[in-house]
Amino acid sequence: MVSPLSEVVHSGGSAGSSGRATPATAVVVSSPEEMRPFEAEWDALAVASGSPFAAPAWVKAWFEHLRPERSRLRVVFVSDGARLVGVGPFCAVGGTLFPVGRGAGIAPPLAASGMRDAVGVAIAASLAADERTPTRIELTFARSSGDWAAAIGGAWPGRPLWRRRDAEHVVPYVELGDGFDEWMAAKSSSFRREARRKRKKLDEAGARFRYADAASLERDVTEFMRLHRQRLAGQGGTGLTDRGVERMLVAVGRELLASGRFRLLCLEVGDTFVAGQLLLGAGAELSAWNSGFDEGYSDLSPSMQCLIRALEDASESGARTMSLGPGGQEYKSRLADAEDVLESDLLIPRGPRYPLVRLGIGTRQMNKGLRAAVRRRLPAGR
Repeated sequence: MVSPLSEVVHSGGSAGSSGRATPATAVVVSSPEEMRPFEAEWDALAVASGSPFAAPAWVKAWFEHLRPERSRLRVVFVSDGARLVGVGPFCAVGGTLFPVGRGAGIAPPLAASGMRDAVGVAIAASLAADERTPTRIELTFARSSGDWAAAIGGAWPGRPLWRRRDAEHVVPYVELGDGFDEWMAAKSSSFRREARRKRKKLDEAGARFRYADAASLERDVTEFMRLHRQRLAGQGGTGLTDRGVERMLVAVGRELLASGRFRLLCLEVGDTFVAGQLLLGAGAELSAWNSGFDEGYSDLSPSMQCLIRALEDASESGARTMSLGPGGQEYKSRLADAEDVLESDLLIPRGPRYPLVRLGIGTRQMNKGLRAAVRRRLPAGR
């Protein structure tokens, strides 16, 4: 159901002959069907923003296959006249509002160039006027995209929202502005030597790289996720255990394969699926989502070889940066040239339930601290 329009006058609007700013119109939708009229402009905004996980293909597939039980879709579309200038992709369970994609790949808010603060005002006004006003809002966004917590929380009608930083995760990325060959030449001689040696061993083993296509998509996604789960089983496991993940990835692939924005790179030795690396693209940005490989071939460094090959292909197709995803693992530091930060903030509106929500947060923090203290004191092996 489309919520009533919320109109907000903002300083970032386009001025008419009177010199006054054009109102930004924010519409909240609650079903995939209601999102369809916005999808073309929405996708163009994701591409212009270089934000692969904010694309409608990802949002729709996650909501269809991985959304939590009893969740409600709450996507805010912000227009400035006839132009879509912002999207806030949220989902709600009870009074908690959180980003679409949680647990698989967060879809951040989007704004046209120079419009973030105005879009934040419109999103805040729409969510505050929604049929069920949230009692807590979770936000996750890249620091490079600007402070969305301030843009939304600071514009909340009445009083600014209480804000707490929940987590920060480094996001290493590779800059390919001068091309793959120049990037590789800037790496250490030991890195280049090792990469060449492992590529030669792959060639001698008869390995080949290929990308999933429409005919192989379902089979390749299934093998890729099998290797991903198998690889992480001995390291505490993966959060991607729901079999809906495969259905979600296939749905995204069906929409984005033809454009080259869904890239599942497969490494095979004979008839054996040895490794896979999934990448999503938007504009000149690629993001490495996840990988998996057969540990029987670990001496060939298949995951690293997949990433190097993906970088080579990305450069040829015009990509300029490739995110390696949240986390500071050692292999990422060997590839990365720079880093961003993924910030997660908690916002609490100051309404009738504010004291109870704050109390609940404090209690959970205290219990978490007590559990951590107990774990530190347990004897080794317990």
